[in-house]
Amino acid sequence: MVSKLIFTVLLSSFLFTVNGLYEDQAGKFDWKQNYVGEVKFSSIDVDVTTKRLYVATEKNVVASLAIDTGDIIWRQILEKGPEGSVELIHPTKSKIITVSGVDVIKVRGWDVKDGYLHFEWSTETSNVLYLFVFNGLLHNVYSSNNLIAVDTYHLETGVKGKATYTFPAHWFSDSVRCALSSGSLACLDVTGKLNIGSLIKSNTDRLGLDMIGDKIEAVPGSPIPAFIVTNKNVEKLVYVKENKILVRSLTSRSSSFIYTYMADRHILLQISSPMQDTIVTEGSILEDSTVIESLSSKESKSSLKISNPRISSAFCGRSKANTVNCVALVSTQDQSLMLLKMPGSIKWHREESLTNIINVEFVDLPVSDIEAAIEKEFGNKESFLDHSVSTGAFSMFVRRLFSQLQQLRTLFATVLGIIESPSETTGTKSNLVRDQFGLHKIIVTVTSAGKIFGIDNLNGEILWSVLLCGVGTFYENKVNGLPSAPMHLQRNSKHLSYSPMCTLLLKSEDSENTVLFTFNPINGESKNGVTQVPYRVVQAVPLPVLNIEMVRSLILFDSSNSPHLYPADTPLSSKPPPLFIYIANPTNGLLQGFTVDVPISGKELSAKEVWKTQFNKPTQLIAIGSRDAMEHVHSQGRVLSDRSVLYKYINPNMVAILTLAPDTTHKSVLTLHLLDAVSGIIIYSVVHKRASHPIHLVHSENWLLCSYYNDKTRRTEIASYELYDGNQLSNSSDFSSVGGSLIPPIVEKQAYILPGFLQAMKPTITEKGITSKHILMATTTGHLLEVPWAFLDPRRPLGEPKEEGAIPYIPELPMPSESMINYNKSLMRVDGIYTTPSSLESTCLVFVYGLDLFYTRVAPSKTFDVLKEDFDYLVIIIVTTILLISAYVTKNLASQKALKQAWK
Repeated sequence: MVSKLIFTVLLSSFLFTVNGLYEDQAGKFDWKQNYVGEVKFSSIDVDVTTKRLYVATEKNVVASLAIDTGDIIWRQILEKGPEGSVELIHPTKSKIITVSGVDVIKVRGWDVKDGYLHFEWSTETSNVLYLFVFNGLLHNVYSSNNLIAVDTYHLETGVKGKATYTFPAHWFSDSVRCALSSGSLACLDVTGKLNIGSLIKSNTDRLGLDMIGDKIEAVPGSPIPAFIVTNKNVEKLVYVKENKILVRSLTSRSSSFIYTYMADRHILLQISSPMQDTIVTEGSILEDSTVIESLSSKESKSSLKISNPRISSAFCGRSKANTVNCVALVSTQDQSLMLLKMPGSIKWHREESLTNIINVEFVDLPVSDIEAAIEKEFGNKESFLDHSVSTGAFSMFVRRLFSQLQQLRTLFATVLGIIESPSETTGTKSNLVRDQFGLHKIIVTVTSAGKIFGIDNLNGEILWSVLLCGVGTFYENKVNGLPSAPMHLQRNSKHLSYSPMCTLLLKSEDSENTVLFTFNPINGESKNGVTQVPYRVVQAVPLPVLNIEMVRSLILFDSSNSPHLYPADTPLSSKPPPLFIYIANPTNGLLQGFTVDVPISGKELSAKEVWKTQFNKPTQLIAIGSRDAMEHVHSQGRVLSDRSVLYKYINPNMVAILTLAPDTTHKSVLTLHLLDAVSGIIIYSVVHKRASHPIHLVHSENWLLCSYYNDKTRRTEIASYELYDGNQLSNSSDFSSVGGSLIPPIVEKQAYILPGFLQAMKPTITEKGITSKHILMATTTGHLLEVPWAFLDPRRPLGEPKEEGAIPYIPELPMPSESMINYNKSLMRVDGIYTTPSSLESTCLVFVYGLDLFYTRVAPSKTFDVLKEDFDYLVIIIVTTILLISAYVTKNLASQKALKQAWK
């Protein structure tokens, strides 16, 4: 009995130890930021016990935010796409009611405290015009037989009302020329005359006004019917009070809001932003236009970048001093969200545009001033190319003395505590310098809202932001219809004499031509960085050589397939080899390959078409995958069990192309083509029947991964391909795509089953390619899996393994909990994964973006080049000291012994 008790105690202590394993590392090398997206509807709850605000966003998210801090208290994510689009939000005392969907509307009730679902019901609808809530009933307004009909439903049970209201609204022309406010419908008829009718009760009475307008919109959140009518850029406020239509002129308006205040009094709040860093607010009484001085203010902040602000919701009340105070939730065109306290200032600010990231780039930080002085003096070849740096003996001696004095001053200041050490200031704006292992970088992100951010990768702090207001618009991705913005890092921070340079390609707002926006990715500054070219760029490819200003020039292909160089006025440092560029058009399925000759002067470029491939319609190009430009292949072959070598087929010119075509028998057919971009030869093709979205493609070294949804088996499958030359290399010295006929590679293929749905897939990458490859997979359940390549290897044997380290083939891929590198930090609605190497060969930096942002480090082969955190430095110092003393003593004893033997 005693032995059993001891065994139970030991087992419980063992389990407790396992549960706490690596718990101290949570959040040490990673961070996560939660967002909700661009606000669509909102409501402010100023109850003393809660003090929250509720929002529904364009990302189909319903959330509760704290009024004081803006932190997310709870968040519920609805269905993706139109099925989860929130069309109405209605707060009650204990619940938040949301109405979502298009053809089938779903009504849900969420608990205001914790976001739990209280009830849900749905109904089918058609031709829906408007939805609103009145007296605990949901009113569904739709058109039927030239009539406006209104169906009512009990808000919590979904029980349909007894009667359907119909209105002979012959003045209803189009929903675009109509607006709904507080149960009243206002429309501009064909002649532009304003008509207002109530939809709350069945009557045919309508209010008309001899006012002509060409545009109408409802005032958000108004407790009385209120509309803004625009006629030839002249705006007037029209509202209904006591069954009468009243009109008030608006002198200037960027956004406005009406809210009931005390007995039969209404307050009109207006907000505008004459400059990007300034917010101007104004409050007045609606009835007599009396200005409320306490609500009129002007707020300026240099850190703000504001574009077209609008008030989403507001609440007003009296203070103890009997003055009017208002709290307003303000959203902007660039999808920022802030709480404005009037009178007062901005209480908090959220950058919700980070939920719509379309491009990411990691940029190395510059070195410190001391290291820059050392690099300019020793071993920096670029300093000898820079004529501003003197290379004479005396000047180099003076620079050496100056750098030594500077290092000595920094050492004394750090020891005396006058300044902080670099380790203590890592991640702050004042000390953005490169670290020893290249782990500290800046994440440059471009959002579809027209904003560029510079984010510190160590803590997620936004270092700078640039608003692309009036610069240009984004391109449209022809495959998925989403915004696209190609970005190229033309000069990094390694060139000390020059500042880093990054270029973003945009579309002109006035034409189809291209605009190039150049900026410094370290601080976001752009001095004369907008360049408009007189053509439309369809492809941009960086050159393999730099120009004399250490800029990696871009070859810009226009719509007529003519090449141009940017920057065009700077000669190159050396003549680049002949370049081969391909252009893919996903709309018509046309692929073209060109060769471009670039002279050292950078002028008079010429292009020649080499090959052309046309896919028959209705085949669509849905994905093109190529190897990462930063990837290095460390091992050229694979050692087999008989000690022979199976050489990898490493074609640097190979690209993978995925096409999707409808099929009468198999519903849809997914085809993978491996194409040589230099010769235009299709190396290999394979077909997957009954495959559909979501589809993801990964291409790295000599292998590829293609994930798709199998409609027949209703599961996610991952097809793995690996290409080999055989036991002998086809190109022993240099690979050539034009030196004779291509020898087809040996293709190993296998398929695996993933027990889930993928949102994104990306391989890890390291500086030298020595570390093992792992695949990062973001699932719809919020997990970020790190799967070793060994599990996806197509050479996994069906029986006994014949190779060292080979895992027997099992079709199901494991999803162990220890492989979820985001542990309990769920990542929802992931749009992409970005990986970049660090200076440590063992470490890869990972950035995941979507509805949430997540950053971490991964070490696929463990940190073999870094000492462990629990490394005992004291013991190694003691052992080393004892060995040195022992060696010295032994040396003396040996010399004395040798001397005695010599005298014998």
